[in-house]
Amino acid sequence: MSRLIVSFILLTTLLSACNPVYRMDIQQGNYITQAELGLLKPGMTRDQVQDLLGTPLLTDDFRQNRWDYVFYLKEGSKTSRRTGVTVFFDQAGQVTDIRTD
Repeated sequence: MSRLIVSFILLTTLLSACNPVYRMDIQQGNYITQAELGLLKPGMTRDQVQDLLGTPLLTDDFRQNRWDYVFYLKEGSKTSRRTGVTVFFDQAGQVTDIRTD
């Protein structure tokens, strides 16, 4: 009987050292590479920007001259990573400014 108790305690101790919690990677938004960012130039139209970078994650109805591309990645229990690119347009719909985080 005491062997059974000792075996049970030993097994419980060994299993408690394992981390059974799985943390899934969470990825949201548009991942923009440096190559894609290098192709983005002032004077491009909205359609050209959308073809290059995809649909922006954030658009503002009150400020239609600004598109925000945000990328968020949290890998399991590690710290998260966030990057962002903001593209500004003039009244004619051409890129005037590009800002990155």
